[in-house]
Amino acid sequence: MSHVRIWIVVLVALMLTVSGTVCAQSVPDGWQQVLDKAKSQKLIVVNQGNPAFDAAFAEFTKKFGIKVESSVTRPSAAITRIQTEQKNGLYLADLWWSLTGVMTSVASPGGLFEPFENFLLLPEVKDAANWRHPDYIYGDRQRTVFIHTHEVSYNVFRNRDVLPELKIDSYDSLMDPRLKGKIAIRDASYPNAGANGLAPLYKAKGADYLIRFLKEQQPRVFENPEQLDNSLIRGASALAIGGQSSSLSQCRLDGGCKNIDQIGQFASISSRGLAVFKNAPNPDATKIFVNWLLSKEGQELLVREWPKANSSGAVSTRKDVAPASGHEQYLPDFANPEQYVWVATQQGDEEIKAVNELFKAWAGK
Repeated sequence: MSHVRIWIVVLVALMLTVSGTVCAQSVPDGWQQVLDKAKSQKLIVVNQGNPAFDAAFAEFTKKFGIKVESSVTRPSAAITRIQTEQKNGLYLADLWWSLTGVMTSVASPGGLFEPFENFLLLPEVKDAANWRHPDYIYGDRQRTVFIHTHEVSYNVFRNRDVLPELKIDSYDSLMDPRLKGKIAIRDASYPNAGANGLAPLYKAKGADYLIRFLKEQQPRVFENPEQLDNSLIRGASALAIGGQSSSLSQCRLDGGCKNIDQIGQFASISSRGLAVFKNAPNPDATKIFVNWLLSKEGQELLVREWPKANSSGAVSTRKDVAPASGHEQYLPDFANPEQYVWVATQQGDEEIKAVNELFKAWAGK
């Protein structure tokens, strides 16, 4: 054998040794045993529905051979169902993956989840140093809701074709008398996008100002978020508080809604994350999924897929996962977190609960 061939053989052997060492370091003891059990299970995930979620499910099944059953529903509808099921001793789903407002404010205090840390296996996921801020890894004090995405979010939208001469550049401009009766708002008597939209106004101007706004401007209240969005898109409303950014993003991607703008003064932090249901029926499949999704590989896939159907929010709280191109502005400034209302975590409980109670008082609920 020539000296060149000998060196090639040695080099390849060294590369394989290094590669094996890296794999051994990244996969902890017991991982293979969990994976072997998981392959005989299926993963049942309650989620809001999104093409990026679907892409993650497909890649997970392809990579690990574990089937996923996706149950798509809004958080406000899911919570009622899950509460009823668990009250009757039924534990039918493994994981909840969605915006986390209802998860942290209702489900977690209600004892519907398992401690999330019990399901973490990979060192790269467990190490708090890999995440952007240690105080914002979990959305709740019970540490059951793990946040993989915090994004600067906008819940107030404007149709520029309605009252085009009106300038909205401050909270005080909401009191313009021309807006009376032309504001649509999602019922903010419980945690949802409507309460999220009002929370920055409450934080900036206080309770008296919020009550005055509701009394004087008489917004039209919508229970159904699709109806609220349609009211704005059709021009029946000039403003929508609590609009669904996901549906408006899809409208833009389809070539419409060019006259719809988000109002920057009402920015808050929305959050997406995971929680494991109490007595999850497929615990091993659940462990494999959450560790993979929260790994660098899983988060890179999610950030890569998110912009295909969403115009904002392709960011991760992992330090080693960069925002998608054009989405950098949606990454919060974690060096100055107090500037925001963290509406989907227990850090924002005070503002959201105050908004809920004030809205109930105004609406007579």
